[in-house]
Amino acid sequence: MRAAAAAQVATPRPKHCQLGGTRGCTASAEIKIADSWGDSAWGCPAHVEEAILNVRSVFIASEELGGLASYLNR
Repeated sequence: MRAAAAAQVATPRPKHCQLGGTRGCTASAEIKIADSWGDSAWGCPAHVEEAILNVRSVFIASEELGGLASYLNR
């Protein structure tokens, strides 16, 4: 989790965690996660960990891997 937050430190993001549900979360957004449907959100480490453990197909989003762009543009 720390490595993911460090890798995404320079990426523009919302100020607060988007994964707090209806109660919200005032913690800083540090890590971006995504799912196979194309949805993504920024979250605090606690909520990101909760989502990764409880939601199928959620992963830490990483632009450095290039995603499908290189495959689609081959």
